[in-house]
Parts: sequence; C-alpha cells; structure tokens
Amino acid sequence: MDRVQLLLDPADRKALKDLVNETHTSMSDVVREMLRERIKERKREKMRQAAALMAKEYLNDPDLTILTSATFDEDANDEAG
Repeated sequence: MDRVQLLLDPADRKALKDLVNETHTSMSDVVREMLRERIKERKREKMRQAAALMAKEYLNDPDLTILTSATFDEDANDEAG
C-alpha cells in the first residue's frame, strides 16, 4: 500500500472520527472502504451511461434493428401455430 495524506475540514474530520468509533476500525480502513464504494459507484454510472448511449444508437439505427422485428414475428408465428 502507498501512504497518502489528506486535509479535512473539521466537520468532515469529526464525521470520520464518529464512523471510526461506531465501526471500531481505523481511519484508514474507513477511508479505504468509502473510496472503494465511490469508485464502484462511478464505474456503475459510467456503465449506465454507456448502455443508454448504446440503446439509443441501437433503436435509431434500422440496420441494427431490422432483424429484431423478424425475430418477434417468428416468435409470434411459433406461438400461434
């Protein structure tokens, strides 16, 4: 692990100290856990944005959706017949 130093506002320092006391862990553990969670959140958000962009592109490109209607038509025919 690498050592880092950070500056906190007094209110943030108190909140961190309260978390440390509640969880009975070190400040480093609390900060590492919070950082990991924030990184995961950012990755999920980036993936959501990419998926939304891909879905928009997919729905607006007839070359990509041309087989979708054929597949739905075949499924409907299979169920009916």
